[in-house]
Amino acid sequence: MGHPRTFTALALFVVVTLIGITLRPLLPIDETRYVSVAWDMAVTGDYLVPTKNFDLYTHKPPLLFWLINLLWAVFGVSEYFARLAAPAFTVAALWLTGRLARQLWPEDTGIAGRAVWALAGTFSFAIYGGATMFDTALATATLLGMISLVAAIKTGLWRYWAGLGAALALGAVAKGPVIFVHLLPAVLLAPFWARSLAPVRLPRLGAGLVLAIGTGLAVVALWLVPAILAGGTEYRDAVLWKQSAGRITQSFAHARPAYWYAALLPVMLFPWIFVPHLWRAAAQAKWNETGLRLALVWSLSAFVLFSFISGKQLHYLIPELPAVALIVARLRPSFGETRLWIPISIVGALAVTVCLAGLGVLDATQATALLTPRITLLAVGFTLLAFCGLALNYSMLRAGAILSLGLLLCMGLTVRFTDLYDAYDARTIGQYIAPFEGEGIAVFTPTYHAEFNFAARATRPIATPKTADALFAWQTAHPNGVIVGRLDQTPLRQTPADTVIFRDRPYGFWPVATLSQKDQN
Repeated sequence: MGHPRTFTALALFVVVTLIGITLRPLLPIDETRYVSVAWDMAVTGDYLVPTKNFDLYTHKPPLLFWLINLLWAVFGVSEYFARLAAPAFTVAALWLTGRLARQLWPEDTGIAGRAVWALAGTFSFAIYGGATMFDTALATATLLGMISLVAAIKTGLWRYWAGLGAALALGAVAKGPVIFVHLLPAVLLAPFWARSLAPVRLPRLGAGLVLAIGTGLAVVALWLVPAILAGGTEYRDAVLWKQSAGRITQSFAHARPAYWYAALLPVMLFPWIFVPHLWRAAAQAKWNETGLRLALVWSLSAFVLFSFISGKQLHYLIPELPAVALIVARLRPSFGETRLWIPISIVGALAVTVCLAGLGVLDATQATALLTPRITLLAVGFTLLAFCGLALNYSMLRAGAILSLGLLLCMGLTVRFTDLYDAYDARTIGQYIAPFEGEGIAVFTPTYHAEFNFAARATRPIATPKTADALFAWQTAHPNGVIVGRLDQTPLRQTPADTVIFRDRPYGFWPVATLSQKDQN
C-alpha cells in the first residue's frame, strides 16, 4: 500500500481539504450544531450524554464529539481544529479503500493506488470529505468491517469475526445502528459473492455473525449503558427507538420519495457515471470475481434499502462510495488511457457560465444577491477552465480527481471571496451576543439549532422563547440582556440596534435596555 501513486492521491486530497476548510465557514445548521454539541461537552465535562444548548441531544452518538474534544485538549479550543476531526476519518477511508482493493485483488499490483484515486475523484466524496459530519466516520467503520469480513471468510479465523464486531461498534458509536444497513447485507449474501474465495458454510457464517454482533454490543455497551443510566428514560427511548427504527418507518426529517437517490446518481457519481468507456467495460466485465461481486452487493443493497427508508439525505450513501471506487478501479485496465471528455465538457460549460456572470453578460443577481463581487466569479470561471485543461492532460482516474477537487476548490473560492462567506458565518452573530451572556441571550426563531453557541462560546443555555408572550416575559427577567432574531419573525416593533445577513435572511439585535416601553410589555 506504499505505492507512490497512493500517497500522491492522499496528499492531493488532504491539501485541497485543508485549504477548503479555510475557504468557508462552518455551515449552518448541521456543522454549527455539531461543533456546538462538542462545545457543550467541553463546558460540562459530560462525555457520556451529548447535549445541544445544554439540553439532551439524542440525534447522534458521541464519537465525533469525542474526537473534537481530543483535538481541543491537544491543540486548544478553536474552530479550525474542530473541523479537522471528520476529515481525519476521510483520509482513513481513502487509505482503507486501497487496502481493501489489494486484499480483494492481490495479483493486481496497481489496484490500491487506482482505488484511492477513484474515491478521491468522486465528487460527492470530495464535498463531504471536508465537512464536519458523521458519514466519513461511518464509511471508515464500513471499510474496516468489509476488510474483517473478507479476512474472516478467507482464513476462517474467529478473530476476524471479532474484528467485524469492533467495526460494527465503531459505526454504532459514530452514527448509530445504521451501520447494520451498510454491513449486514454483505454478511448475509456471502455465499453469493465469496464462493470463489473460500467455501462458505452457513453454520459457521451464522456463528461468526453472532460473534460479531456480540462483540459489537459488548463494546458499545461500555458507552451506552452508562449513558442511558445518566441520561434517563428520555435518552434511552430516543437512542434505542426513535433514532433507529423510528427513522426507518416514519422519518421526522428529510422524508423523500423512493426514487430520490436514483434521480441524484449523476451528482453522486460524478464524473464516473459520465464515462461511456466505463459503461462498456462494465458490460464486458467478469462479474463473478469476488471483489466485483462484493462491491456490487455492498453498493446496491444499501442503495435499495435507503431508497425505501423514509428519511433520505445525499450523504447517507457516502459509505457506499468506496464500493463504487473499487469497481471503477478494477474496470480501469480494460480501457486504457480513457479521457473524460463528457465530464470535462460539463465542467467547462459551467466555467464559461461563471465567466459570463463575472463579466456581467449573465445577471447572477437573479440567482442570489450574495454572489458579489463579480470579479470573483470571473476568477473562479477561469480557474475552472484551467482545471479542465489540466484534466485533459491526464487519463481517467487522475483527471477525475483533478475535476472533482478542482470543483471543490472553486466552490470554496466562490464562498470565501463573495458575500456568501459573511452571510453564512455564525461568528458574526456569536461575537455580537457573547458580551451579553452574563445578562442573558435570547434567540427568537421557530427552531434554534444552537447555531451560535460555539461562536459565542456560551457556557450556559441560550433562551429560545417561542411566543411573543414568552419573549416579553424573558425581557422582564433580563433587563440588560439581548434578543436576536429574524426581522420578519420577531414580534418586536422597534428598529433593531444592528442588523446582519445570516443564511440569506436579515437578523436583528435588540439590547433589552434600549427597547421602548411598547416593546417592554
